[in-house]
Amino acid sequence: MESRREQICWAAGLIEGEGCFTLHSKNHPYFLLDLTDEDTIDKLKEIFPFTTKRGPYENKKNTTNKPRWRIDAFGPLAYALMVQVYPFLQSRRKAKIEELIKIWSGK
Repeated sequence: MESRREQICWAAGLIEGEGCFTLHSKNHPYFLLDLTDEDTIDKLKEIFPFTTKRGPYENKKNTTNKPRWRIDAFGPLAYALMVQVYPFLQSRRKAKIEELIKIWSGK
């Protein structure tokens, strides 16, 4: 069984490569990760149960593509995820999180 720290480190690595932190409506932080591997999305959902799993999404123009799954979090829930993975991210992602928090907090 993995420790909580190991789970968050694994999630941070995946998020570093595939995730997105941005602003959503009304300048709220938003986290999004989109993959074709549902089991990976499910593992993220176990680590961060406050996130929302969405999908499957089918490509109607190209039916040979695999279905895609999404996990996301908005506002305070995105913030909760960001602060947990922050220590394990590289400088570019850390800077993006700092920028989003600054905008969201109005400072």
